[in-house]
Amino acid sequence: MSGSVDLVGSAPERRVELAPVAEAAGIVVIPGCGVAPGLSNVLVARGIDWLDEAHEAVIYVGGIPKERTPRLEYQTVYALESVFAACGRPARILSAGAETSVEPLSGLERLDFVEPIGTLEAFYTDGLASLAVTMKGRVTRLLAEKTLRYPGFADRIRFLRDCGLLGDRAVTVGATQVKPVELLIRQLTPKLTLGPEGDILAMRVTVAGVKDGEPRTHQFELIDYFDPQTKYTAMARTTGFPAAQAARMIADGRIPETGVHFPEQVFIGEREDELFGALQDRGITVTHALE
Repeated sequence: MSGSVDLVGSAPERRVELAPVAEAAGIVVIPGCGVAPGLSNVLVARGIDWLDEAHEAVIYVGGIPKERTPRLEYQTVYALESVFAACGRPARILSAGAETSVEPLSGLERLDFVEPIGTLEAFYTDGLASLAVTMKGRVTRLLAEKTLRYPGFADRIRFLRDCGLLGDRAVTVGATQVKPVELLIRQLTPKLTLGPEGDILAMRVTVAGVKDGEPRTHQFELIDYFDPQTKYTAMARTTGFPAAQAARMIADGRIPETGVHFPEQVFIGEREDELFGALQDRGITVTHALE
């Protein structure tokens, strides 16, 4: 069996349109198969399936440095271009069953995690990916993703944005055309390089609703840390290992479908158990609590 696995969650509708091409070629394509999108999608689908009626599903996820350094208290675990883009474009959510968008960096709230993480803030960003398609009509109130950062990050980024420093339209400075965001990235990149302490990946997925007439909330949590032996960041581990396991299962014929299928459509039942079992073998653990 042959196929393709990628980490990109954008434009899910366009990927659905390409399904007939993949089917004709006899291959399977699994887009957005990292941590978020990827594991987050599978956990949302799991929580919804465990309820008779799902009212709210929210993904909280972010990569943060273990060492908090001023002013942003952030260090790069992936491209700053992507970080700033996520803070600048409207966040797609499902509200009351209908698709809408909210301002990025809005919806601020605080969540407590185990030490050494402590309290983090969460704000809307555009990260639902394929869930906006596959879970439409299955959550009655809210389906959204929020990014996690150390408290104060959203206000500082909002200040930079309101000052025009995240703009990608060139402005004239002397005799030179400069894009403000490119200049900002150039200046910040050396200051935000990940230090030797490494990073932490924190993800919490909450799915609330009703089961057998009683209110229920399923909470899934994944906390992972930089591996000093392999030098793999937590972001690399939690993003790369799910994709690698999916590719292995395709190659071994354990995912025989053809066409385009998102993680939440592929990793169900025994396949879901196999995916999380393989991650457990690599020290990546997802916990579950029922309230």
